Amino acid sequence: MAKSMHNAVMVSEVLDALQIKNGGRYIDATLGGATHSIEMLKNLGPNGRLISFDVDPLALTNARSKQKDFGNRWQIVESNFRNIEQVANESGLGPFDGILFDLGISSDQLADESKGISFQIDGPLDMRLGPNANQDGLTAATIVNRWSEKELTRLFRVYGEEKRATSIAKAIVARRRQKKFETTFDLAGLIAEKSSQTATKARIHPATKVFQALRIAVNDELESLKVALQGARKILAPNGVIVVISFHSLEDRIVKQTFKSFKDFTVSKKPILPTENEIKINPRARSAKLRVAHKNAIQNQNLCPEPTLLL
Repeated sequence: MAKSMHNAVMVSEVLDALQIKNGGRYIDATLGGATHSIEMLKNLGPNGRLISFDVDPLALTNARSKQKDFGNRWQIVESNFRNIEQVANESGLGPFDGILFDLGISSDQLADESKGISFQIDGPLDMRLGPNANQDGLTAATIVNRWSEKELTRLFRVYGEEKRATSIAKAIVARRRQKKFETTFDLAGLIAEKSSQTATKARIHPATKVFQALRIAVNDELESLKVALQGARKILAPNGVIVVISFHSLEDRIVKQTFKSFKDFTVSKKPILPTENEIKINPRARSAKLRVAHKNAIQNQNLCPEPTLLL
């Protein structure tokens, strides 16, 4: 079994934000390399419980190999986190004291050529994070080979925030008339070829934003996040906390706006950022933003008073 290469970000900040209670009930909605889950378990004590979610079979297998160290304190679930409310209710463990979402793609997933997520590794144009990542079997190959130029342009512009969305979409449609796209190198090569000299010399690879847009669409990431945050609100105990680490503006905007709509919560005004030292050690942490929302305790004055009996 391959050891996880993933370095979780902001581990100490996550633990500080969650303020884990001995014997508490918690959820790690994004298992990944299991670093956050295991650190949470270490602080839970023998009576604590943790549910961890993922759709990636490799992540689930790696975590289950460590599960024996924690016994029935750790429940590992193969499910999209959009199902968080249903799974939590079925577990009978709620309400929960804390819920973590680390929205980053793990190094293990990027290195898995079968997923086709990275433009640096040749693999099939799939991009599903797992077989249950979506409900319709949609893949990146389906999108680039079948969607219209207008649909591709909108996808790259909205989900990738790609300024060259129109020209890239046009190039994809022209090329697929001759030969369908099958691999990541196939698509990344075309984008690099059609990019200007200025874009090619930019800090990021010219295919970065297009690959991001395709991955988000394939896994329905943004809609799943909206559903999951609403579900997390419902299953959280008074005084409980939701912690979210996001890595790009689309996710962070959803988290910020959703937290703002939670009228029964106290929300941190500014995100917590990784330290300079962490960024040096783990450069992928540089774009991370951690936001925290605390569910307010039930106030007695908001409850209906007991009726007074007139004798």
